[in-house]
Formats: sequence, structure tokens, C-alpha cells
Amino acid sequence: MFLRFADSVPKRRGPERNEDAAGGHPYRGIYAMSDGASESYAPALWARLVTKRFLTNQRVDAAWLRAACGLFASHFDRESMSWSAQAAYDRGSFATLLGLRFSGAGRRAEVLAIGDSLAVLADGEAVIDSFPYAEADEFRQNPLLISTLMERNADVQNRLLSGSGHRCWDLSSFPNPRILCMTDALGAWLLDNREERLPVLLSLRTKLQFRSLVDAERAAGRLRRDDTTLLVFQ
Repeated sequence: MFLRFADSVPKRRGPERNEDAAGGHPYRGIYAMSDGASESYAPALWARLVTKRFLTNQRVDAAWLRAACGLFASHFDRESMSWSAQAAYDRGSFATLLGLRFSGAGRRAEVLAIGDSLAVLADGEAVIDSFPYAEADEFRQNPLLISTLMERNADVQNRLLSGSGHRCWDLSSFPNPRILCMTDALGAWLLDNREERLPVLLSLRTKLQFRSLVDAERAAGRLRRDDTTLLVFQ
């Protein structure tokens, strides 16, 4: 299975304002996506670091989290900050993680989900499964996020240890499998009307088409104005 489409549309003009991050190692079949929480400190940097960390090491555990927190801290000199910046830094930064790994010559997909970034398994133009959410209403809850403060990651560690953060899909069971990965605004939009909206996403061929879709749906009030990222595998 190959990455056929990838793009991200920021909620405000300018890619430097985008607090989503995504990347991959196509030759290894490994991809990751992260959505930084806007209200936290340096969320764009944290999302990029979480993404890069997964691409380097897919064994996400306590040691992985400590290393990621240390990497974030290495980018800052707290003592040189203003008192207000110190207070914001001390409250931490937060981000989702959606990791995807293909194995078995692309016949198997393993998904890791922490937070509300969404992976969708489709067969043709029908949604077969979605993870970690199945319904649009679930996006209204406060998601579990990875923090730059290790003491705030206890629930993340519990989710990982319980296995509830993982999903495996046997792609060989379907004649025309596709996988879509997206951040929360687009995930809620899709699950709210999956029968009509999945074919729209699968028909995208250019970044201009995607950006036009995002702009139109935002203007109509159907898509929440937020950084919006999509990866499509086929």
C-alpha cells in the first residue's frame, strides 16, 4: 500500500502557523501524524517532535515518552525566558499521535492512536472501520494527549499498556482497501456523513482540490476551522 495523497491546510494563512505535523518513511512503510494543541506552549514544535520520534522508534512506552519530553526541553532555556513564558512553558505542551505501520508486504496495517487524530479503513468507497473514534459525536470529548511533562502522561502510559491504543487491520480481507489518516476537524466532518464524504476524499488528486474543499466546507460551517491534514493510502 502506497501513499497516494498528502496535504495540510492551516487554520490561518501561512504554513508556519500550522500546528499539525506529518511524515513518513515510505521504504519502511511507517507514517505518523500529530496535532498540537493550540492552547499549549509551542504546539507546532511538539507535534513535529512527536511525529519524528515515532518515525525513529515505533515502540511507544515510558522510555519513549521520557526521551520525547527531553528532546522538547532541549530546545529551550527556561532561565532566559520571561516570567510569563516560564509559566506557559511549565504548563506544558500537548499533542496527539497517530502512527501507522504496514507489514506483510503491505497486507497488514498496525495503527497506534493517542488522542483524536483518526485512521479510517475503507473498502472501495465504504467505511469498514475507524480508530480511535467510530462516531462524529466522540470528537466533542476532551482527547487524551501526550504532554511534554512526564508526570502528565500517566493516562497515556495506561492506554499503551492496556493495548487500547492499538488496532490491527488485515488488508488482504478486502478487494480494494484504502486507509485515510486525518486530524480531528476532518475526522469529525467525515464521520458525520461518511457515505457522501468518503468518496469526496478519495476523489482528491491535487492539493488545490483539497484546499478548495476545506475552504468551501469551512465557509459553509460544516468543517471546523482548524489545521486540517489528510493522508490517503491505496
